[in-house]
Amino acid sequence: MIPDADILLAVSTLVCGFAIAGSLAAWVDKRFPVVTLAVLAAAAGVFVYAYAQIPDPNGWREVPDAFISVAARLLN
Repeated sequence: MIPDADILLAVSTLVCGFAIAGSLAAWVDKRFPVVTLAVLAAAAGVFVYAYAQIPDPNGWREVPDAFISVAARLLN
């Protein structure tokens, strides 16, 4: 069972942010960020998949709308 596109969009955006932060931390420590780059690639793929599943996308406005939708589901 695949979650709705807005949940995938919100989670993949968060994972991309954490992966970028992890890659920068590894770069500062003079290490090659193999795992974080793999996670970044996977999260970017999930982001593209989720964005393609939206029936009528409104451009980049879909990302904040997805976060609002997920927060509304959690608070309901």
